[in-house]
Amino acid sequence: MIKIAYSTVSYGSSGADVKKLQEVLNANGYSLAVDGQFGAKTQAAVKDYQKKNGLQVDGIVGKNTWGSLTSKTTTSKSSGSKTTATTTTKKTTEPRPEYEKSQAVQSAEAELDNWEKRKPKEYESKYSDEIESLLNDILNREDFSYSLNADPLYQQYREQYAQNGKKAMMDTVGNATALTGGYANSYAVTAGNEAYDEYLNGLNDVALDLRDRAYIQYTDKGDKMLEDVTLLRSLEGDAYDKYLGELEGYYADGEYLLDKLTSMSDAEFDEFLAEVDAWESDRDYEFKKYQDAQDRAEFQQEMAFKESEAKRDQANKDREYSRKSSGGSGGSSGGSSSKKSSKTSDSNLTTPPVTYAEYCTRTGDYSILTEKEFGSSKLTATYGSYQEYLAAKYQKHTKG
Repeated sequence: MIKIAYSTVSYGSSGADVKKLQEVLNANGYSLAVDGQFGAKTQAAVKDYQKKNGLQVDGIVGKNTWGSLTSKTTTSKSSGSKTTATTTTKKTTEPRPEYEKSQAVQSAEAELDNWEKRKPKEYESKYSDEIESLLNDILNREDFSYSLNADPLYQQYREQYAQNGKKAMMDTVGNATALTGGYANSYAVTAGNEAYDEYLNGLNDVALDLRDRAYIQYTDKGDKMLEDVTLLRSLEGDAYDKYLGELEGYYADGEYLLDKLTSMSDAEFDEFLAEVDAWESDRDYEFKKYQDAQDRAEFQQEMAFKESEAKRDQANKDREYSRKSSGGSGGSSGGSSSKKSSKTSDSNLTTPPVTYAEYCTRTGDYSILTEKEFGSSKLTATYGSYQEYLAAKYQKHTKG
């Protein structure tokens, strides 16, 4: 889940990573202000370290330089008359953790992406065209009208009634003629016409029935159209409710996947932050241990120097006492002893100091490099060791 990565820093960079770089450089023998600013001194120290350790000398602290710096331990040795203080720093070898999503979180993200791709399309009605067409027919339907002459059924009834009327008329005329001995008369004609008209009057009643029947058919058709519209709208409502149900289920799934991803991501990132805090604490703890060790080494060095000075003072006092004692017993012997004591004193003064504190105490000159500064300077190539450097500076000071 957590991937360790190197944070590349160079001239002009700033922040916690630069601060840690300065701490690690100091742990490797350099003397830098731990201020988190990658300036000229920090760059010079980086280049010097890269040169000494076979790295590319570019002043840029990337993966290789970080790896070399953090894998080394720094040992400081300072020599007194009989005291050597060695301090080894145990620095964490891992650079700052970097967050990387786990496979589980990546899978949850992929699920959420796939969910978005499965979003239902916009609702498309399967019935809207039919509903619109029927409503248009209903709203634009012509008013009821009836024409007997245009009614085929009426024409059939009319032909049938006319034939029956003619037959009734002929039968009536024939019967009336028979009553008069077979002679046509006005009575027979009148009776025949009356029979014919009676049939035609019946046709009028049929015409009214046909009109009523046509109106009923007209209204039935209108009712059927309304029923069809109602049915289609009901089917439309059911289809839309089904679509809304699918949409609601879709968004419910999305909320679940989002909650799942958020929960996993938050928990994972909290774990990462805890690891960063632990990393920072380890770095601070190890650096504090290093500083404490340095302080102890410097204290031991100072105590060793004071002990050496005390022994030297005591030796001088013993020699002075011996000289005075010898001087009281005879001239020649006293002169010889005095010369020997003076020679011993001169020899002591020409012995070069072996520590920074000893040099400063004996000369009052504080401008020279400390052993740590000497170790990170180019003078190591000239003098080889810090003691040789002190000897050269002391010799120059005593002569000049």
